[in-house]
Amino acid sequence: MDLASLDIEDLLGVFIGVLSDKALEHMGVPVKEGEEPEKDLRRASVAINSMSCLVDQLEPLVTEEAAKQYRSLVGDLQLSYVRVS
Repeated sequence: MDLASLDIEDLLGVFIGVLSDKALEHMGVPVKEGEEPEKDLRRASVAINSMSCLVDQLEPLVTEEAAKQYRSLVGDLQLSYVRVS
């Protein structure tokens, strides 16, 4: 994937997706089958907080529905973080 060719909203969407996976991984949720990730709640928190900042910047560039989905993803991860901490 040529990241430089993506529009900013698509690029931020990719970053949000990657950070979401990393947040789950650092909360101890297996992202890949057969792997048992090590918990690192500090890194999970940084990933979730970074996602929130990216969503703030992305919100004016996407549809209301897309912004709502991104906000929901961040909220779900924040709730999961509270549960595992």
